[in-house]
Amino acid sequence: MGRFSKPFNCYNRLTLVFFYWRRLRGFDLPENRVGWISRHNQEIRFEKLIEIGDLQNSKILDLGCGLGCLYGYLKSHGWRGDYTGIDLLPSMVKEARIRFPEARFEVRDILENPTPEQWDYVLISGIFNHRVHDNWEWMEQIMKAVLKSARKGAAFNVLSSESGWWDSELFYAPPAGLERKANEWSAGKYKLVRGYLPEDLTVYLYL
Repeated sequence: MGRFSKPFNCYNRLTLVFFYWRRLRGFDLPENRVGWISRHNQEIRFEKLIEIGDLQNSKILDLGCGLGCLYGYLKSHGWRGDYTGIDLLPSMVKEARIRFPEARFEVRDILENPTPEQWDYVLISGIFNHRVHDNWEWMEQIMKAVLKSARKGAAFNVLSSESGWWDSELFYAPPAGLERKANEWSAGKYKLVRGYLPEDLTVYLYL
């Protein structure tokens, strides 16, 4: 399979690098630097992700960790446990380590360089919003890899096609199609959460 026929190809990676490079240079607040409109908007998504289960004293993987904002949110709400943040972009990981030197952050592409390590829960916020060569195939490959690394479950969010607005650079999932995929990936053990933001959907996959 050629580089440009992959669901997430080298062009998509370069586009992602440029997207975040502009934000890292152009904004001061962490939530804006990773692409969110506001901290409130970002943290509503975090709130829904962590409702997948009781995360206290759990081992958690934050996939697409960015600047470590989810780690900061968890700590500010009294969470204790074992956290790992993974991101494709070295610039993100470098700054996350500066912000939270006590936490573990690493640069890794879990499809190109999978890890045998396991976590209780894998949490994913925002990465599926980027339009790539084949969003559904990319999402499926990631979730299959993620579920091999999770002991209890995984949660992710994605923009909804029913949001009422459209940006050609972003991916929007139809709720019915997303539910079919979630059912397939989890062998029926899933939950689709909606209603917390008009533009967003969260999925819990259980093992």
